[in-house]
Amino acid sequence: MADTRECARIIDTACLELLFASGTSNANDEQHGLGHAGLLRFLNQTEGLLMRIGDYSTPHTIYHLLELLERLVPIAPGRVFDLVAHALRRGTRSGFQHESLGMDLLVKLIGVFLADHKEIFEDEDRRRRLIDSLEIFMEAGWPSARRLLYRLPELIQ
Repeated sequence: MADTRECARIIDTACLELLFASGTSNANDEQHGLGHAGLLRFLNQTEGLLMRIGDYSTPHTIYHLLELLERLVPIAPGRVFDLVAHALRRGTRSGFQHESLGMDLLVKLIGVFLADHKEIFEDEDRRRRLIDSLEIFMEAGWPSARRLLYRLPELIQ
């Protein structure tokens, strides 16, 4: 059990280090962060690691992973959504779907994807992952996930 906790702590620390390494929350702010090109390079170099962090994370770590991914949405929205959906799906093993802060962040992220990048959902597999992600939280009893899911047809059009 101690080994499991230590592994979770190491994964959490790695995720936080990546979050801090990504710089500012504004992808267009070249002065205080990596800028668009730097964030794209960051995503290219860490995408596999971000996937693995999503595989083995506690709710705390998944929340920070989603914060990191939120910074990367403008850089590559399709790839970032795929990482978000993966983390949410794998996070069910540790109960992430029961975290209220997680639900709030999911609603915010989905709102950004639908408002600014809805073209990524022209892909049928990605649309299915969007529905699956919302259903995870809907089945956990979150009304905001239910509302988003029922409004999805009008939001994707």
